[in-house]
Amino acid sequence: MRSFFHAETQKYAKRRKYILWLTLLPLFQASLIAALIVIVNFRAFHEKGYHLIALRGITAAGAAGTLVFFAVFIITELLIKRNARYTFFEIAEKAIIFSRYDGDYISRGKRVVSRKLYIIPLSAPTKTGYSEKKRRIYIENEQIREYCDSSERLNYKLLDGFPEFESWWYNQNGFKILPAIKIPETFAGTDTEKLCRSIAEAKRNFDNAPKPKPHVHKEADFVRRRRAFEKLKSFQNY
Repeated sequence: MRSFFHAETQKYAKRRKYILWLTLLPLFQASLIAALIVIVNFRAFHEKGYHLIALRGITAAGAAGTLVFFAVFIITELLIKRNARYTFFEIAEKAIIFSRYDGDYISRGKRVVSRKLYIIPLSAPTKTGYSEKKRRIYIENEQIREYCDSSERLNYKLLDGFPEFESWWYNQNGFKILPAIKIPETFAGTDTEKLCRSIAEAKRNFDNAPKPKPHVHKEADFVRRRRAFEKLKSFQNY
């Protein structure tokens, strides 16, 4: 069994809308009030030259609002794309993998995507819960591996139902053990119950899977024949 659960990105679109309203509304109000003052007192402002100052203030407010609008749009759009690609849950046969986008940084003049990766082996006791109040998923497991590095280095493939990295270092080292993790509201949406059920089902399937029998090494036929021949020869010599 293998299934994916991608992160919800609608929250970033909602936050973008709220941030734009909260930021642009005061600027719009200031511009509107300044414009009304100039219109009502146009003659007085014109005679003393204050109308130029008011017009410059309105222009500055409009320019600031435009810059804020594009800055918020670009940042939230980047968050949406990054989380849609790098934040996900993958349930494999022997482990649960949780990948989380952890920001960008500049390394050697290049932008690098950082993320955190959690590997929860199903061989250890695993308990899953969900808090409606805090909108968080809790996973308890004494063998949770936490990795934190660039996204490129944390790429993995599944080998016999368990994640394996290209570098041996990440397979044996490069992580710290956590007793539990808290999954934020990224997955606390319509698929939360389905995700918890899938984790519990994966654990049951792992526990109920038939255990492989220990391999018994058998001697080759020519070894047995040679041993029987040597035994017969020694008996004849006797």
